Amino acid sequence: MSTNTFSIPDYVVFAAMLAVSAGIGVYYACAGGRQRSTREFLMADNSMRYLPLSLSVLASFFSASTLLGTPAEIYQFGAMYWISVVGACLAPITGALLFGPMFFKIKVISVFEYLELRFKSKVVRLFGAFIFLLRTSVGMGIVLFGPSTALSAVTGLSEWVIVVLVGMVCTFYTTLGGLKAVVWTDVFQTLVMLTGMLTVLIKASIELGGMDEVWRACERGGRLHFFDFDPDPRIRHTFWGLTLGIFLIWLPPYAVDQQMVQRFSSARSLREAKIALLLNAPGMFIIITLCSLTGLVLYAQYADCDPLRDGKVQNPNQLLPYFVVGVLGHLQGMSGLFVASLFSGALSSVSSMMNSLAAVTWEDFLKLKLGHLSDETAAKVTKLLVLLYGGLGVGLAFLVKELGGTVLQGALAGGILGLTFSVWLSVGAYVSKPLNFKLPTSLAGCNATGNNTYVLTTHLAVTSTVVMTQAEGTYSPSDPRQLEGLNNLYGLSYLWFSGLGIATTVICGLVVSWLTGSTKSEDVKEDYQLQVFRKVTSCRACYLSEDYNVTTDVHLNNLTEEENWKAEGHQKPSSGDVEPNNHSTNTSPRRTTCD
Repeated sequence: MSTNTFSIPDYVVFAAMLAVSAGIGVYYACAGGRQRSTREFLMADNSMRYLPLSLSVLASFFSASTLLGTPAEIYQFGAMYWISVVGACLAPITGALLFGPMFFKIKVISVFEYLELRFKSKVVRLFGAFIFLLRTSVGMGIVLFGPSTALSAVTGLSEWVIVVLVGMVCTFYTTLGGLKAVVWTDVFQTLVMLTGMLTVLIKASIELGGMDEVWRACERGGRLHFFDFDPDPRIRHTFWGLTLGIFLIWLPPYAVDQQMVQRFSSARSLREAKIALLLNAPGMFIIITLCSLTGLVLYAQYADCDPLRDGKVQNPNQLLPYFVVGVLGHLQGMSGLFVASLFSGALSSVSSMMNSLAAVTWEDFLKLKLGHLSDETAAKVTKLLVLLYGGLGVGLAFLVKELGGTVLQGALAGGILGLTFSVWLSVGAYVSKPLNFKLPTSLAGCNATGNNTYVLTTHLAVTSTVVMTQAEGTYSPSDPRQLEGLNNLYGLSYLWFSGLGIATTVICGLVVSWLTGSTKSEDVKEDYQLQVFRKVTSCRACYLSEDYNVTTDVHLNNLTEEENWKAEGHQKPSSGDVEPNNHSTNTSPRRTTCD
């Protein structure tokens, strides 16, 4: 097996990306207030404009797992996944118009502070914060390890060297520059990410004879089936799962996630914050479309010789690095640009996680005991927290390598019941694998003489979807109707796991609240309620009031004047106490109505 290593231009491109990222951190460590207050370090002095915020949020939620996992998904299961842009684009719109304004108004640094304000319970706040710290710490290790394996495969460098190097750079600029550095490095890294993926797509399509040839190859391979309206939730991809299911997957990150709330609240104004999130809709459309087209290019290249079945790669997420190195590697700097784009996705996600972890740890835990510290000292504590979480992320990246890292991400979310149910479904589906919807591939065009001289032997741990390499043989889709018992539950499409977790948590919360005595809406401060909820409850109260008044008026009109006064709880005044009223003959009290 020969090893494909970086050329000098590749190293230059990759090193330049790391150097610029570190330089942005140094700049913001010296500019402005020099990150001497928690408001500046964690909230960027509430001075951010909509464009950098928009790109920062986009980069935070699209890591290397998206850039590697989405093309692999298209390659194995077809282009129907592209329909997910509908549900994905609706999520930031919902966050901008419904949830964001409430958080912007109450100006919380930690989103879990809202839980205490809303439910008047510190236990609820601390529980939510603890789950966030645990989930995000593990996710940081996964995101950091994934692209490191890709870089190791194409450079020959040890994985641990790459993990430590990249982890150090990310921790360096996040610690020095605070949220401003995180946001502006996200902007730079988003541009690198888009440039790298777009360049790969364009050059690859040219190598294959143009997108027309790519389209025809995918059509012959059955990859262009876009619509399936079957309501069965056990089918991996349907129109309903790719719209509603994906919407419910993306809704929490864009509605109540700490990273989103922190950025939303750091904007100069509510208008700037709303525009930032609304711009994520076209941004998501572009990235998902770009990755989907790249998946079609992958299939067109390997339509007659599947690298997975041929043993050239051991994991679907290795397909894109294998393609770039093998097909485009002769182009100077191309491999470096591709790996830089992968690490841009990873760095932007990890730096956002570090800053958010520091914010939650300080605001929800340490501040309770160390609130007497000056703001400048508190800022130093949050910087120290970033350093510690940076080290933790590097350590967890090696732990992920040992564990294999496929069902870790997203397992801890929601309340206790939602948490348990989500973990149960994820583990059950991973262990039993009751259904297989992979589309057929071929080995007919593989060169038996071994002209394919390179093999990627590392295991990518990024997990946008749980997909396993299947041994050569059957690739025909499973029939969900043949499932029995718990396999019907484990066979649910992964697209519904988030929705089921949300539904379980909400329903459990409503039932427990009803049994223990729910809080009346009028007892909750209006600032802590969604505007749409306030309008609904207001209209309902108005309707009930109007209905009561009409019923009361009909009843009162059938009574004598003296009976009317008694029905209202008053005593009829004597004739001497009542002033003459020439405008109305009805002296009974009247109820007001809603406008």
